[in-house]
Amino acid sequence: MKEWIVRLAGEIAPSGSEGRIASVLLDAVQDLADETHMDALGNAIATKHGDGPHVMIAAHMDEPGVMVIDIDDNGYLRVIPTGGLTASETAFRQVTFTNGTIGLVCLEDGEKRPEQFDQLYIDIGAKHRQEAESRAFIGLSGVIGGSVTEVGNGRLLGRALDNRVGCAIALQAFRDLAQRGLHVSVVFTAQNAPGARAAQAAAFALEPDLAIVVDATPASDVPGGKRTALQLGAGPAFKVMDAGTVAPLAVKQLVEDTAHALGITLQYEVWPSGRSDTGAIQLTRAGILAAGISYPVHTAGAAEAMVDLADVEVTLRLLVASVQAYRK
Repeated sequence: MKEWIVRLAGEIAPSGSEGRIASVLLDAVQDLADETHMDALGNAIATKHGDGPHVMIAAHMDEPGVMVIDIDDNGYLRVIPTGGLTASETAFRQVTFTNGTIGLVCLEDGEKRPEQFDQLYIDIGAKHRQEAESRAFIGLSGVIGGSVTEVGNGRLLGRALDNRVGCAIALQAFRDLAQRGLHVSVVFTAQNAPGARAAQAAAFALEPDLAIVVDATPASDVPGGKRTALQLGAGPAFKVMDAGTVAPLAVKQLVEDTAHALGITLQYEVWPSGRSDTGAIQLTRAGILAAGISYPVHTAGAAEAMVDLADVEVTLRLLVASVQAYRK
């Protein structure tokens, strides 16, 4: 799993620019899928026809980023956030754009700390507008942060771990379940950061009997952490509630029973301010049975995060076994 996580996190894929990572993910399941395609909103979808109810596994592949909205006469870029990035976490860091252009996020002279994105500008080393426009353009997207590093104790730190870890889990779960002959689809969703926009379209097209979303959730075992009772390294969490969903009790019972059978200690996610693809999928058609299985991270939703590989492996086991145990 570690190798896949590092590889996927290395792809530059801010919301709306997921094409390259979508191709990588579909290539990884092509040999087992009966059908693969990318839909109009950029979701990467693979299906294996088989026995039992149709289960959809979903994980968003985009990451928060920035988008160019202006280029001035001196060659500096102005940007807005695409997703949940704040000005303070973006300032004084390197930005990598989808076309390979690299720049430094700077703070306007005289400002003490960044509170708004209009206080920031990006220096790409251009001397004037014409040079800058040869390397950047209005609407160009980029991401903040560096590559993934193992920091010890089986933990990884780096850009896009939320939610490339979820993509790696969903990818492997699909492969395991397809090899077992089950009817399963995997959807690597686009445009989650701006508001879970694309997952609903994929669920409408597939109309599964059950959907399980894999995503990160904030661990609270840090100084000043939120009272979510979630810990890094303590295993997967079942999403009881977030700002867009309340879990169906039938799915909660399914996951709890599966965890008990596997000897897995289950954590519980109640995140009133969080959002995932789960709520969007639930509201598709006449309603779809959908819930989330989460892995805890430090700094969920930020440009960079920390994850425990032990949590990743157990989350995968729980996901695969839960799908196997589901009966319509």
